[in-house]
Amino acid sequence: MIKEKKSNALPVVPEPTPEPVPVVSVPEQEQLNPLAEMYYAVRRAILTIPERASEPGGEPFFKTVAIDTGQFERLVRSENTETEIPLPAVFIHYTNVRYLVQQQRIGEGRATMRVRFILNTLNNQDPERECDPFHVFQLVNQAIQDAKNHEPALNERCQLIYFDMPTTSNMLQAYWVDYEVWFRETSAWKYRDWIERYLVMPPFTNHSDAPQHDTQGHGNHRRPNDRDAITIEPSVGGDDPEETEDET
Repeated sequence: MIKEKKSNALPVVPEPTPEPVPVVSVPEQEQLNPLAEMYYAVRRAILTIPERASEPGGEPFFKTVAIDTGQFERLVRSENTETEIPLPAVFIHYTNVRYLVQQQRIGEGRATMRVRFILNTLNNQDPERECDPFHVFQLVNQAIQDAKNHEPALNERCQLIYFDMPTTSNMLQAYWVDYEVWFRETSAWKYRDWIERYLVMPPFTNHSDAPQHDTQGHGNHRRPNDRDAITIEPSVGGDDPEETEDET
């Protein structure tokens, strides 16, 4: 006798497909350094000074504009160890950098920005050329002041306070200009993994205005309606219009 065999195994239930987890947009802070931004702004301003006044936008007058890491002293000392630096040159560094400690001014600071430039005019003792550094100083200051109109880093404060003429310059024309600068720590935010969403605000906008974006089939929302969104409320201290109508 043949018996039919029945399997006692449990039916296989398909595993549910996990729903995709939406990517969360995490803000990433991009910190801007105020001292670096001021240096970049001043550098761009100085490079706008043309080599020839009759050719605006031509070759810049200064061939080198850099952060001062000791090049100025090495150029003007008795033995020049920076012979590879093209001249004229400008070197910028900060002194007396300090931050304010008031509770309302956290992130604000003050500093002295020293702009030191070196010229290489060979006949600098000639009567018609010995005052050239004063004209260059005027051009540098004018370029920095004009940059305030379009350089946000210089908007806080960038005020001329000092000008000096070193006496030991190793046959070069070396000068420096000091500016009192104010700065503020700022930050910008940028978003990674940006996810685009379409929103509706009933009764002003609804899914019927853009049905191609209603991917989940919500349909139009009945509430709130016009009556819920549009109301008339009396101003502060004014008479209630309903009470006024009842009195009349």
